[in-house]
Amino acid sequence: MRSVRLALVVLLVFVSFASAQAQSAAKRTRWEQELRDADADFAKQTTARRLEGWMDFFADDAAIIQGGKTVSGRADLRKYYEAIFANKDFTLTWTPTHAEAATNGSLGYTYGTYEAKSGTDVSRGMYLTIWRRIKGKWKVVMDTGSALRQQPQ
Repeated sequence: MRSVRLALVVLLVFVSFASAQAQSAAKRTRWEQELRDADADFAKQTTARRLEGWMDFFADDAAIIQGGKTVSGRADLRKYYEAIFANKDFTLTWTPTHAEAATNGSLGYTYGTYEAKSGTDVSRGMYLTIWRRIKGKWKVVMDTGSALRQQPQ
């Protein structure tokens, strides 16, 4: 009788653990889809609204790494990008190819390919964006890219 009880307790613990793991995996899958959607919306809003669309996705304490320099904080990021987006020939497009979220859903990252154009200059490469969930929304906390090649058209 005692071994039956022990077996039932072990079975109950195993089923509870498996259920918790399945729920955790489902949440993580949902968060990763949210990240993909946020990154795709980030690209769409940047195309449509340029600088304002770009800045809407950054957290207040966000930072970027570009050209061996770090720029941090929304005010400094805006200053950095104002001149870039002021050029009407400048376009920036990207496609996320991977998203991953922490098991607690507080942080995540996306990466993919990008293309930046300004007149005849074209830069293509890969990017990495780190996101933090702030008040239920994914916000960029770190962004960087690496050009694969630069070529005139």
